[in-house]
Formats: sequence, C-alpha cells, structure tokens
Amino acid sequence: MTTGRDIHALRRQRGLTLDELSALSGVHRDDLGGYERGEITPRPETVRKIAAALDAPIAAIRDGVGWTEPRPEESWEIAGEETLLREGILESARAFWGEPAALPEEDIRALMASIRASVPALIEHMRDPRPEEEITRALLAELNALAPEEDQEDRVRRWALTDEQWERLRDLFPPENSGRGRALKSNRLMLDGILYWLRSGEPWAALPTCFGRSRCVAGRLVLWQRTGVWRQALARMLAEGILRETDAAVALEQFSAEDGKEAGTDF
Repeated sequence: MTTGRDIHALRRQRGLTLDELSALSGVHRDDLGGYERGEITPRPETVRKIAAALDAPIAAIRDGVGWTEPRPEESWEIAGEETLLREGILESARAFWGEPAALPEEDIRALMASIRASVPALIEHMRDPRPEEEITRALLAELNALAPEEDQEDRVRRWALTDEQWERLRDLFPPENSGRGRALKSNRLMLDGILYWLRSGEPWAALPTCFGRSRCVAGRLVLWQRTGVWRQALARMLAEGILRETDAAVALEQFSAEDGKEAGTDF
C-alpha cells in the first residue's frame, strides 16, 4: 500500500476535503493531491505534518491502514475536481431527462458553484450527533430563512404563458371582437390572470393590476365555464403539460358562478 493511498483513506475517514487538510497541515492542496495519486512522495517532515493534521500516528500513513491487497485506482479518484463535478451533473441530467440531456454551460457552472458551496454544510451535517430527523428540520428551516422572497412581479413573469403555449391554446377561445358591442379584453391576458389566481391561492381581490380589474378576470372564467370553453382549455393545458394537477386544478371544478359574483362579473 502506498503512502498516498494511506493519506487518501485517512482523509476520507475524517471527512476532510483537500482544501481542509491543506489548511490544517500547512501543505499545499496540489501537493496533497499529488501524494494521494502517487505522483510525488512526501518528505518525512511532511508526513509528520499530515499525520498531525489527521490526528493519526505516523505509522498509519507509513505502514498502511489495514488493506490486505492493493486496489486499482478508480477514474473518479484521479479526475480533476471540475471534471468530476461536470460529469456527475450531466449523468444526473441524463438519468432524469433521458437522452439527450443538453444543459447550457451557464447552468452547469451555476450547479457546480452551488455544489461547492454546500460542501462545508454537508461536512458539518456528517459530524452532527443529533438524530437525522432533527438535523433535516433544522436545515430546512435555515434554507427557508435564507431563501429570497419572490415578489408578485416575479410570479407574474414566471407563470405567464409563453408565445408557444398560447399558440397551442388560442383556437379554443372565441374571438374578443365579434362585431357586436364592445370588444372583450384579450383572451390571453384573461387566461394569464386566471392561471395566476389558480396557482397563487390568493383571493380575487389580490390579483395584480397588470391583469386589469379582478372582476373582469373572474367574470371571464364564469363565462368560459358556462359556455364549455374552460373545460376544453383545462383538458388541453393538462395534456400539454402547461398546467399540472398539483397546480390545484381541482379547485376550478368547485368554482361556480357564485364565486364570480364575489369579485363581480364584468366580462
């Protein structure tokens, strides 16, 4: 068993990264990586520094830590940190979305930065003696406290139909201007308002002003339900993946004309 493998095994047992061991021992992380890969051999005084940082006797590094036979190096052990992270992210994407799984470079780099930032917390998690459920609750509470609150404008933008989605729905709705009387407000704007109300769970009165008067949006939903338009639109949105059952689509089945009267019924 090589000295490098002994250092690597002890470091992993202690739950330390190369950066952390470097800070504790005063040995540069690149040199530590070279020792672990067997590319260079540490001097005796360097071994003493590393052993002290790992809180292990020098013999544990010099004589081995219990393997009975050498094992081959795994590719992940000799791969660079960035290569390892990148391959792991792409493999996870392929497993989730299937082939092909193409992620934009900026998304990959953002995920890599997020993973690196989470490593210290994960190390602390492994060292935490509390029960797993208690640790999980504490972590979730901390994440919720740190997460920036999404304002109303952000939700309006995120939940708005894309041009492509609207084109797949447009034919279900009657024209806004039938040539008789005043023209109705934009079907797309009204639908965006209805979807916002549905997803937010807020009352009609809290509907953002960008959709116009809330009584107009609620009234359009009442009208579409009475004429059968909404049932067709809802079925297509669910089939196309524009709307999910978890977006509280069931709540719309319970929506009645009486609900619309609470907000008014301007069409």
